[in-house]
Amino acid sequence: MIGADQYTDLAVLKIEGENLPVAEFGDSEALRVGQLAIAIGNPIGEGLKNTVTTGVISALGRTLDLGNNVTLRDVIQTDASINPGNSGGPLLNSRGEVIGINTAIIQDAQGIGFAIPANKAREIAGVLIAEGRVPRAGIGITYMPFDATNRRQVEARFRIRLPVDEGFLITHVVSGGPAAKAGLRPGDVVVEINRQKVSMGTDFQGLDLRVGDRVLLGIQRGARRMEVEIIAEELRTS
Repeated sequence: MIGADQYTDLAVLKIEGENLPVAEFGDSEALRVGQLAIAIGNPIGEGLKNTVTTGVISALGRTLDLGNNVTLRDVIQTDASINPGNSGGPLLNSRGEVIGINTAIIQDAQGIGFAIPANKAREIAGVLIAEGRVPRAGIGITYMPFDATNRRQVEARFRIRLPVDEGFLITHVVSGGPAAKAGLRPGDVVVEINRQKVSMGTDFQGLDLRVGDRVLLGIQRGARRMEVEIIAEELRTS
């Protein structure tokens, strides 16, 4: 194994050999909802290896929470049957080009599978080959989203009174991290990210931050409203 990235569920393996067949990569940016999708994999282990299923691209740009603070973003949704064992297999278009890497399903549903876009997989693979890992950037906070539906529960849990009806309550600021350097502190509420109003479903990880990126946050601190610029730094995830 050359390297792996838990945040995209991808790894690069080096195989010794000559004249090996390879699948061509397609352009996942050109995908359209409704076009043909073909999944290949080994569902339920080796007993059903090399299974081919077909379907369509059901949606693009989906977000999938895998738990353990890992969220896959901008993934392809397909109804081509994907089962345990298909993960890591290719999702193909009608020309046989790889348009995604099968990664996950929703177990309580049928016909809802997900694949990592080929362009993202190619980008991550290049970084893993060059560096053995994918540097991740962040601003160094832990937060809790709230709106009118859960505001009272959040206030009761933290024994505070929230100054706005919707936002991200900062519950922890990493000592010495970018947010701490910018002066943020627990109890502050993020109401804007890059001058876009925060709402439920918004997430910092969706920014796909890189080291050195600047993030402009609108902060409500009690009755005071302010704007804070934070420079993202690499987050170590060992």
